[in-house]
Amino acid sequence: MKNIYVLLAGESTSQFGNNLFDIAIMWYLYRLTDNSTTIGLISGTFNALVVLNVLTGYLADRFPKTKVMMTIDGLQAILMGVATYLYYGLAVNIWTLVGVAFIAKILGTVFDPAENALIPQIVPADQLQRVNSMNQGVKVCAQLVGMLAGGSLVAFVSLADFVLINGLTFLVSLGCIVIVHKRVGHAEQVSVEQVQTRDWYAGLAYVYHNPMLRTLILLAVIVNMVIGPVLGLNIIWTRGTLHASAVVYSLAQALFIIGVVAGSILINFVKTTFKTKLLLALTTMTVAVMVMVLTHSIGTTLIAMMVIGMAGGFVNVSLFTLIQLKTPGELLGRVNGAMMSCTNISMPIGIALGGVITRYVGIATVFIIGSAITLVALLAMSRVTLNEA
Repeated sequence: MKNIYVLLAGESTSQFGNNLFDIAIMWYLYRLTDNSTTIGLISGTFNALVVLNVLTGYLADRFPKTKVMMTIDGLQAILMGVATYLYYGLAVNIWTLVGVAFIAKILGTVFDPAENALIPQIVPADQLQRVNSMNQGVKVCAQLVGMLAGGSLVAFVSLADFVLINGLTFLVSLGCIVIVHKRVGHAEQVSVEQVQTRDWYAGLAYVYHNPMLRTLILLAVIVNMVIGPVLGLNIIWTRGTLHASAVVYSLAQALFIIGVVAGSILINFVKTTFKTKLLLALTTMTVAVMVMVLTHSIGTTLIAMMVIGMAGGFVNVSLFTLIQLKTPGELLGRVNGAMMSCTNISMPIGIALGGVITRYVGIATVFIIGSAITLVALLAMSRVTLNEA
């Protein structure tokens, strides 16, 4: 368990830096464009990069996972160093802003499947849910601190300073992964040499032939497409509809993270089937969105964001644990990559469409329609039997 603590220390540090960076990017982007369509399309494009996990999951099976993670952290640190130089020396514009963020998101798609596949190698099977809960909780706590700091400082600190801090946090993460690699690197190398990893699409094939995973993907596609705009376009709801400040925006994001932490903890005390957990969490999430829109106030928006986060944390821990327990070790990187790609690909589509439609019917209407569609999908899901044995 010592290895997981070191890993979490590094990842929580880089998550803090990443969220400082994300808050600054979205805020500067809004200032430069002041256009819901542009923000929706750019945010949607960033999120669409998750489809690359189908390919990057192959790297997690083909090479030692700690080496993959060290390489990515090193490249992220270099990227942030270059961006710091650019932002200090040049006026910030949409091209340099989006370009750096785009490359950073691509590198992130390589890191995540490797980390998810590494955990079962260094944690006993009977501790997986607890460790996944702790992993998600620690990282989102770091995100919370990053969001609060970012929202408070974005009006006073330059973008270059935010990027520099982010680069330094990647160096800390790199150091922690080096420690883990020295402890488990040899075992990882032996494991990789014993596995046949020629087929990059093996994860997709495994998911396709697993009825339970196919059902979950279908539901996720629907839910992410119609709920995605609530998260991706929250800046428009906060600034354009509620006319709130950057502090309120960052507080809403922070409460979402607090909800994720609460959901990650709560999952350890709920003893029921995955299907029941899924339906309960997603129904609660949908109702929260509807209440937020109907009441149209800062207070209910903040509460709704926390409830949405709680439902998300509840589902994520359950899903990752289920995949880790049911997937052969030699396929875990590719299956994780396939699941992340398939379940999240609809979110950027929803965000992009939401940004366009908002210009014609208003963001409140977009949220309400999405909630109604989700409730219909959940009703259909309640009639489907999942084989969780």
